[in-house]
Amino acid sequence: MPDYRVIFTGYGANRTVYRAQQLTIQTPHNWDTSESDAANVLFIARKEIKKHFSRFAIISIEKLG
Repeated sequence: MPDYRVIFTGYGANRTVYRAQQLTIQTPHNWDTSESDAANVLFIARKEIKKHFSRFAIISIEKLG
C-alpha cells in the first residue's frame, strides 16, 4: 500500500492559522494508476484532515517511496 504525505494549512478558532501541517496516510489506492484512484487518495486525505480542522487548504500531496 502506498504512503502519501499531505502538507496543508489549517484554520482554527480566533483566526489561528496552523501552517505547514503534515499528515501521512496509507491507502490501497495508487494515484499513478487512474484518475479515479487519484480522486480516492484526495478524498481520503480530505477526510483525515477534516477530523481536526473544518477549514483547511491542501498545499501538496506527495507519494513516499
